[in-house]
Amino acid sequence: MIEMNKPPLRIDLHCHSNISDGSLTPAILVMRAAQMQLDYLAITDHDAIAAVALAREAAVAYGKGAPTIISGVEFSCQWQQFEIHILGWNFDTSHEAVVGLATRQQNTRHARAAAIAEKLIKYGVAEEHLPVAHAGRVLTRAHFGAALVEHGYVKNMEDAFRRYLGKGQCAYVATPWCTIDEAIAAIHAAGGSAGLAHPLAYQLTSKWLRRLTVAFKAAGGDAIEVASGQQEPKQRLQLAALATEHGLAASVGSDFHFPGRWRELGKNLALPPQCTPIWEAWNLSEGV
Repeated sequence: MIEMNKPPLRIDLHCHSNISDGSLTPAILVMRAAQMQLDYLAITDHDAIAAVALAREAAVAYGKGAPTIISGVEFSCQWQQFEIHILGWNFDTSHEAVVGLATRQQNTRHARAAAIAEKLIKYGVAEEHLPVAHAGRVLTRAHFGAALVEHGYVKNMEDAFRRYLGKGQCAYVATPWCTIDEAIAAIHAAGGSAGLAHPLAYQLTSKWLRRLTVAFKAAGGDAIEVASGQQEPKQRLQLAALATEHGLAASVGSDFHFPGRWRELGKNLALPPQCTPIWEAWNLSEGV
């Protein structure tokens, strides 16, 4: 049996609200985190930071037992031929660097959503079956996939990406995301820490994963997301070794999007003992 250190705090640094591709509002996420007895929570919506203020308001309204809200974001970045996600935490949400990059990325998302919608209509999807962006909402491919499932064009989300939305498919749109360097620079300018999200999700070879880690470190990256709820023990140890080898801290995150059997806020996020938690660099006792 593999021994893991228990986190000194009950903490989850990766989840999503309905401002991006999660199903719950920031307020309900706070309530769920309180029910899971989390001490700290970061809502890391895709290229959006609006959930932070809403979650903090909800935490105040909830009162005793609510988690402290750490500012968070997940920036989509272009690196080589891959889309890589960079997490940002514990930054000033009013800082022009983060606000400016989030706005730029959201504008890119709006343009991509329009292009995806146009392609889907061309291939026989009714316009009224497509998702609609409301104020503050950032459309992702997951929204389009869910709409295709809901209206019977495909059986499930995997089928939606395989037939329509995945790279090389008929409704795929290549997107000019920011670079890893730009994302990290903006997060650091706002006083935050930057992490490499779910490194094994990009399905890179060992050689390319090492190249990505080297590039991330060279750009000033701070941490690798080592622990997630849906992992085999050997995967967690692989990422812990990668972080240690490159002198990077470790983060934990459920990547929670909606209630279900497989992912839950704060669940199964213990780090291997050799890891240095990213939050050790933050003065959490005074709030963030």
